[in-house]
Amino acid sequence: MNDKVHYIMDNLDGYFYKNQEIILETPQKNFKGYINKIDDGFLYIVLYSTFNDRQSSEFRAEDYDMDADVSLIKSSAVLTLISSGFSKTFIYKPILKDIVKNANNISLKVQIVGVPSEEREGREFLRVNAAIQFVYEEISMEEFLEIKDAYITKPSLTTSVYGIYGLAAPKIFQTASETDSDAPINPKIEKLLVAINSKLDVIISLINPEASIFADIKERQVSISGSGIMWTDGDKGLKQGSIIKITMLFPTVPQFIVKALAQVVKISNTIADAGQNNSSPVSIACKFTAINEYDRDEIIKFTLEQQRRHIKKSAS
Repeated sequence: MNDKVHYIMDNLDGYFYKNQEIILETPQKNFKGYINKIDDGFLYIVLYSTFNDRQSSEFRAEDYDMDADVSLIKSSAVLTLISSGFSKTFIYKPILKDIVKNANNISLKVQIVGVPSEEREGREFLRVNAAIQFVYEEISMEEFLEIKDAYITKPSLTTSVYGIYGLAAPKIFQTASETDSDAPINPKIEKLLVAINSKLDVIISLINPEASIFADIKERQVSISGSGIMWTDGDKGLKQGSIIKITMLFPTVPQFIVKALAQVVKISNTIADAGQNNSSPVSIACKFTAINEYDRDEIIKFTLEQQRRHIKKSAS
């Protein structure tokens, strides 16, 4: 075994951290999970769902067959561990040492062989500097697992009429037996409602700006892409692996709002990495771990437009 292999096995903390989101790939299926523990050169991973291009399946569903997945992982000749960072995707080769089926998840003990390869992906990694308003709240891994599906499956209805002013989203075709959260929305009508309310955003924000949840929140300079967001903060409460609920208001006309779950992937001193000034602000880099693809597309459109403006401005 060469020195590089020894290095990553003996320095897992340099590559991985507790609660880090990961994907385990087999030739037949992909699994989502997180790192529960790093100990004595091994990663202890909890898998909670499987997914493909069309759908995601939760292990905790009553009719889900986890035994088949355990057998599949055990018999797979090739396993791949994938972890997306702030701007890159890292790919590792794990060796399975143990696997256990639990009530709602599958626990793995793996060893990493070799050094990671890096892959830069598509347009979701296109990053721009911009000034936006946002608020965030740290949550636990347990809460993340409970609410992540809602963030993935439901768009934020990107208008300040709903999100910024705390109004209820429209309930279309609601039956007597349905609760507000269960009520379906016809996609065509939804788009019309979003367009109408988007035009109302500017009027309402001018008439009654103090009613917005962002009324007392100043704009901050961020680096943002469809994959994540980075900002400078004096708050030292967050750490690598922290999970947050974040609500972002983008300064477009009309304005739009995006809600997502994100994980802190890197924290660094902004003045000196050597740590000469412990009171200095820190740079916080987060990746989006649960976000609706419609919302991600809205962010990507924003980054493309900002990039066009920067290019046009520099050329003039």
